[in-house]
Amino acid sequence: MTSKIRLKNRLVLVLPAVAIVVVTWLVFWMAQGFPTMCNLVAPCQGPEVRVAPALLFGGMMLAPLAAVILMSVVRSPAGWLVVLSYVALVLLAVVGYVVISFSGGFGVDAAFLAGLLGTCGTAALAYVGITALRRET
Repeated sequence: MTSKIRLKNRLVLVLPAVAIVVVTWLVFWMAQGFPTMCNLVAPCQGPEVRVAPALLFGGMMLAPLAAVILMSVVRSPAGWLVVLSYVALVLLAVVGYVVISFSGGFGVDAAFLAGLLGTCGTAALAYVGITALRRET
């Protein structure tokens, strides 16, 4: 019985982090379709201008995700490391979305607002993961 409770607590600790990464990757993928805006003084960028920031920030999100997964496996997770990992995940999601949006021009439309809402929703998922950690310790 206690192993089922422990497994449930571990899943509640890991699933929000995985959801943050998946939602952020979907938002980054959606942001690839934003139209680029040309500067008056510089030549217009190609359609692939947003790919490098998406790969960079999406790849950097794997390190905090791995930290949360590894801390869910040990008996007594270091709470400060899990909280720091969730903060890093949310910051990488928000900063990555801003960088992707501003590379190649910027315009506020429905797709941008939907991506912003999804990115800011990662903070709510991080809160779920942190409260699961506090319940466990």
